[in-house]
Amino acid sequence: MDFRKISVITPSLNRAHLLELAIQSVIAQNYPNYEHIIIDGGSTDSTKEVIQKYPKIKFVSGSDQGMYDALNKGLDIAGDEIIGFLNTDDLYAENIFRVVARKFDDADIMAVAGRAIVFSELSDGRTEIVDKYSPEEMSLMECSTIGSNFFNAWFFRRSAFDRIGKFNTNYKIAGDRDFMFRFALNNLSYTGINDLVYKYRKHQDSLTFDKNGQKREWSTDEQLAMTSLYLAYPDLSKLARRLLIQRRTLETVDMAARSMWMWNYRKFIHYSIEGSRYNYAWPLRFFQYALNKGVEKIWKKRPGITFR
Repeated sequence: MDFRKISVITPSLNRAHLLELAIQSVIAQNYPNYEHIIIDGGSTDSTKEVIQKYPKIKFVSGSDQGMYDALNKGLDIAGDEIIGFLNTDDLYAENIFRVVARKFDDADIMAVAGRAIVFSELSDGRTEIVDKYSPEEMSLMECSTIGSNFFNAWFFRRSAFDRIGKFNTNYKIAGDRDFMFRFALNNLSYTGINDLVYKYRKHQDSLTFDKNGQKREWSTDEQLAMTSLYLAYPDLSKLARRLLIQRRTLETVDMAARSMWMWNYRKFIHYSIEGSRYNYAWPLRFFQYALNKGVEKIWKKRPGITFR
């Protein structure tokens, strides 16, 4: 059997305490033709000591411009067939590489998407599944705009990056959403599989899931920049335009409400203007959202009552 080469790219920065488990989830695939590339941003913890245990890993360390710059560096040295992206704090599901590789036997397929779970670790050592994802839940255009694309549960043909470009390093959080939206805009062919491919670890320092406070604001601002860029395209489809506006509305309504509750009226005005720019009904959406959230907070304070 001819095993297609799978290149796994992992961006890393001071995650030695989690990195080894991610590495082992690749090794445990027992897949004969793979490479694991770790692009480190100059870690000061014991990352290098962990890497030294695994001499087959391609390790590059040095300063970079963030996670998406690291992914681009990995792409520059990766093989020419299948590309996957593994975060330092996550895991691949068991024995999934063979399933994914077989799907690429179809020369027209540019990507393969599988199921994903999000888990958290409890204080007693057990794990708890807190969310699930299936590529069949939404269309790719919906996932890359109003939904969550669970980017790491995807594998890509190397030539996809040659056709639509690599990651935009101007983004620090929304670069994968931007890439997947370009993938959808270009109508590249992909297929979904019903197998569990990826396990996201939810924890306090996770860039993927920790979107409170400053990170939440950064994420919103990047998504506003991204949606503004594509909404300026004169030949954008009606569906894509509608979904991008819906994404902007969701983000700005939430951030305007957060700003109002924090008495930050400068930011409240900013997000109100951004939200209304493409959606004249934005004030009504904001009023409905703020009213519902306000009622929810009141009811949550009352003992013995559950708000649904």
